[in-house]
Amino acid sequence: MFNFLQKLKYGARVLLSKGGGQPETIDVAGKSTVISSGGDEKAEPFVYLHSALGESLMWFPFFASFAKKFRVLVPTHPGFGKSGGFDQIADIEDMAFHYIEMFDALGLEQVNLGGVSLGGWIAAEIAVRWPERVKKLWIADAPGLWVEGTPLGDLFRYQQNRDKLREMLFFDPKGAMASLIIKDQPDDLMMLYAYQAMTVLARMVWTRPYDPKLAARLKRIACPTLLLWGDSDKLVPPPYGEEYKKHIAGAEMRLVKDCGHLPMFEKEAEFVEAVTKFCLS
Repeated sequence: MFNFLQKLKYGARVLLSKGGGQPETIDVAGKSTVISSGGDEKAEPFVYLHSALGESLMWFPFFASFAKKFRVLVPTHPGFGKSGGFDQIADIEDMAFHYIEMFDALGLEQVNLGGVSLGGWIAAEIAVRWPERVKKLWIADAPGLWVEGTPLGDLFRYQQNRDKLREMLFFDPKGAMASLIIKDQPDDLMMLYAYQAMTVLARMVWTRPYDPKLAARLKRIACPTLLLWGDSDKLVPPPYGEEYKKHIAGAEMRLVKDCGHLPMFEKEAEFVEAVTKFCLS
């Protein structure tokens, strides 16, 4: 019963948050890119880069929370959802260039930038190439670096095993949020989006799940940086956050207690508070 009530409550919050985040499609250097946005257009721009889960496809409550303080922009990566241009993306560097071209198309000179998992890695790749375009950088549970003796979890191995997938992604795999996000019986559209996501991710990481040049380039990051990590992340364990911290001057690392790979869902309030406070400080 408790799990059912939790799901019902969260579902109601998702419905209430749908007043913002209306998606639009813009052209970014020949790639049709879907962007959801919300908040005061005069507020500081806050760009959220999504994980391989594809959470940009809905306007979740945490986006609505950020929109109370920022002009929130949530683009969908090429190849995910209805964003095109996947044929022009060969690696993580192409993703970084896609987003700087999006900033140019939208007239964004400088942004608060961050992302979870794949999105955090892309954010880091942007910040090392164009440090002047990033005012504040936050990275949550992101791969991208090599950590000796600490392998990444294998997301591809458990795509057909929902229980194992929840165990990899959540601290509490039997909790309401885990079963709400990783459904036992996803509909056909969700399955299509999941297939698209794994196709894009495979192109990014199949042969090498990190960027061998990134560690040496992280010194180029010129803005304050927050590293936010679930203390029980099994997919991208906390040592990856420590490795980022080692290479980014002045970076702050914060562990989220009793949390797995998806803090925006499993510890939403703490996630929103930490990122908002950091970006406004």
